[in-house]
Order: sequence, then structure tokens, then C-alpha cells
Amino acid sequence: MKSVYSVLFTSILLASALTTNAAPRSKQTYVAPPLQTTEEFAKLKPGDSVGMVCTECSSVTVLTIESTDQAMDLCKEGEEITCGSCKMKSKVVRHGPRSKSGSHTEVSYVNEAGEECMFMVKLKS
Repeated sequence: MKSVYSVLFTSILLASALTTNAAPRSKQTYVAPPLQTTEEFAKLKPGDSVGMVCTECSSVTVLTIESTDQAMDLCKEGEEITCGSCKMKSKVVRHGPRSKSGSHTEVSYVNEAGEECMFMVKLKS
């Protein structure tokens, strides 16, 4: 009786090994560049998804943009952004020309020590 179970188990194991196909890794990878300027934040539309990447805890929090005002709040000077995972607060700092058009104004997120600790990425729809 024990040998019948052994043969049955072995045949099931062999059949499952033969029918299982390991798919090759996809060659179509998408690496999104980080959102770095106020112009890139201004292009975000309601319904777009943004990944908030915290370099302190190595986590990604997905935000869904509900309005253009919400998108612009993500790059507003002095705004505090809280990591969805570790709850660390980072502050928005803008670098670049202080013109009315805001062209080429870069955005970064810094911790209390003034070190970059977070960045935003527009996710592919």
C-alpha cells in the first residue's frame, strides 16, 4: 500500500513538473523618470497615478491625483509630505529661477537634516 502512494505521488509530481512552464523575463521594462520640475507636476491630470518613493524606508506609496491643485501641492515650496509607510515627514524644496513662469524650477524632498529622502514618479497607466 505504501508503494502505491509513493508511485502515485511521484507521478503527480512528475506530471506537474512537465506541465509547468517558466516564462522568460519580460524584455519590456519601463523605468519611469522622477518628476523633477514644476512643469512636470503641472502636466499631471486627474486620474494619473504617482509613486511616492521613500529612500529612508525603501517603500513606494501610490497616490491617485484627484485635481491639478493636489498635483501642484506636491511641489509647493515648504509643503510637508508624509511617507505612507514609515510616516516620516519631508519638506518640499525648490531650486532654480524665481520667475513668474516657473520654468526649470526643480523640486526635491528633504528630511530634517536637509538630505534628499524622497522622490515622485509618474506611473504608467
